[in-house]
Amino acid sequence: MKDFENDLIYYPNPDPVKEPRFILKSVDELEKSTKYSVTCNGTERVVYHTDSFDYVVVVDNEAYDLEISIHTPYEKLEIRPSSFGIVPFVKGETVHIHLDEPRKFTVETDGGLHDALFVLCSHRIEKPADTTICFEKGKAYNVGVLTLKSNDTVYIEEGAVVSGCVYADHCDNISIVGNGIINGACWHLPDSNADRFFIYAKWCNNVLLKGFTAVDGPSWHVVPAACDHVVIDDMNIMSRIVTGDGIDITSSQDVEVKNCFIRSTDDSICIKSQRLFEDPSTVRDVTKVRVHNNVIWNAEPGNAIELGYALQSEIHDLVFEDCDIIHCQYEGNMGGAAISIHQADGGHVHDIHYKNIRVEQAEQKLFDIKVLLCRYTEQLAKGEINDIYFDNIQVLNGDIPVSMIRGYQTPTEEVRVHDVHFDNITFMGNKCETWQDMRLVTELANDIYVNGARICRQMKF
Repeated sequence: MKDFENDLIYYPNPDPVKEPRFILKSVDELEKSTKYSVTCNGTERVVYHTDSFDYVVVVDNEAYDLEISIHTPYEKLEIRPSSFGIVPFVKGETVHIHLDEPRKFTVETDGGLHDALFVLCSHRIEKPADTTICFEKGKAYNVGVLTLKSNDTVYIEEGAVVSGCVYADHCDNISIVGNGIINGACWHLPDSNADRFFIYAKWCNNVLLKGFTAVDGPSWHVVPAACDHVVIDDMNIMSRIVTGDGIDITSSQDVEVKNCFIRSTDDSICIKSQRLFEDPSTVRDVTKVRVHNNVIWNAEPGNAIELGYALQSEIHDLVFEDCDIIHCQYEGNMGGAAISIHQADGGHVHDIHYKNIRVEQAEQKLFDIKVLLCRYTEQLAKGEINDIYFDNIQVLNGDIPVSMIRGYQTPTEEVRVHDVHFDNITFMGNKCETWQDMRLVTELANDIYVNGARICRQMKF
């Protein structure tokens, strides 16, 4: 078992991995779980193992009758998200679950955070007629870096495993669809990050990513940068190394993220506007982003839903709604929040909406909104944060987390966070009526509202 206090290694400037570290000769070489076995509708499904989680991809077009056998003793069983209302029937070592429609959920025993099972159900995606690149069931493919061109449609059939990364630069009308797996372990050392993104589209238009599983990439996992018209639907994104962000929407516009399962060892869903690999063309406004109906597990570093730190252009008109944050684990550094805005640069952040979000565990912070100077800063003049709206955010379990709002002040500059609205915030079913109920700390902030009442008007000096 990995020592998670000592073995998570972060290299801010990692040595480049210039070629894949290994060749995957067969899909059978991927390690299988010894703790869990799964059948669905009478057919056994492959359960994969990592040192951070086990997972099974279950594809069917009918109802799902699942039998999950747990081969190690346990006392307490939890199924998350609890909002799905999944009621298991347990007989012996087997957990029986019936689903009328596909769901993505976790099976957790005795509070274990590194040996849970991710059950990732989807409808079967058939091969599109316009497929240009096809990866077939039961086969392993070593692509190194798969470089797409305009009008490419990649089909990854259920049971196919693609080892490598995927890049697209200035492409129109590209798709990656299917129920198979892309595995990025060949591009990083087993316990450290590397210097490349996993699935990276730059200056692309009309991008569809749907149905497949992206696991164990070398750094940020899914990165649309300076892209327009992007749909990320029904994906499973799982990382196990530091800087393993889930989805980094960078300088992109008209983006929808829906029906995904994300377990990340850094920010799970992140908004940025910044230079990538020293390319100034990837600094652009971010607008018209909708993130909804996702299941999020934010592991040790980072935040679950994050704007920042690099926000170098205007960020506005974003909506995050109907998501389940099933874990936001303790970080003990600058992050560790279920929902955060960290402005370290000069872009104006405004008109951001968070609605109907359920948080099952927030070990460090619930909300964290800050303007700050930090190691990620490239623009010294700081941008404002205002007109931020939180409505019906529920903390369902655990300790009551603290929340923070803080502006920025130097002898020559003052930037205050203002016009932040909290409505219908509940902790374990109890509505927060005041900032004290919310455990909210404010500094250098004006016009903060709880259920319509202004609770913060701090003097300027």
